[in-house]
Amino acid sequence: MSISLIKKTIRKTRAMVAQIKNMLPFLPEYMRFQWHGHKQAWQIFTHMTKQERLILYRLALDQSPDSVLLEIGSYIGASSCFLAAAASEIQGKVKVYCVDTWQNEGMFEGQRDTFDEFRKNTAKYEEFIVILKGTSHEIANNFYKKVDFLFIDGDHSYEGVKSDVDDWFPKLNDGGIVIFHDIGWAEGVQRVVEESVRPHAKRESRMPNMYWAWL
Repeated sequence: MSISLIKKTIRKTRAMVAQIKNMLPFLPEYMRFQWHGHKQAWQIFTHMTKQERLILYRLALDQSPDSVLLEIGSYIGASSCFLAAAASEIQGKVKVYCVDTWQNEGMFEGQRDTFDEFRKNTAKYEEFIVILKGTSHEIANNFYKKVDFLFIDGDHSYEGVKSDVDDWFPKLNDGGIVIFHDIGWAEGVQRVVEESVRPHAKRESRMPNMYWAWL
């Protein structure tokens, strides 16, 4: 075996070991996710890491059978599937309310209609998903249920995140959880969390690019 091939093998082995170490804290959720037949959800494109998707799944599994789960920014359905997978395992009538225009306004690749792609990707969980098509502000004005689980991954500008918080926090049940994605780099998310979330958090936690708190 040549020296270059040995070095390449060592690099691959080290990368594999690092990946396994990173996944170890999420092994119970990963095994449960696989066991319940949700494997195809891993194939949907997303900017979220595997660990972040498993955190969503874990936090959603902790909800009660009469909980309302709501997601702002459903894109093509990757995170929606992980939330709906949890909903499918909770005894009760848990629904995941997916809020989006499906016109891709907040994504870097430019505006396009992603609704058909979302429907195709989430077809397995259709009975657990309620589609709310429109802007977050428009939907909030006509949404009268109390929310227990709020995942915000829409417009990352300060104005956009602040609007989501102002519109949806009054609908959040006492003790409800809110989750923000892209806190690692999005200044708008960082500022809103510091100004409007952390001062009211009863408990909080985070990963490098995701933050969640119970209010």
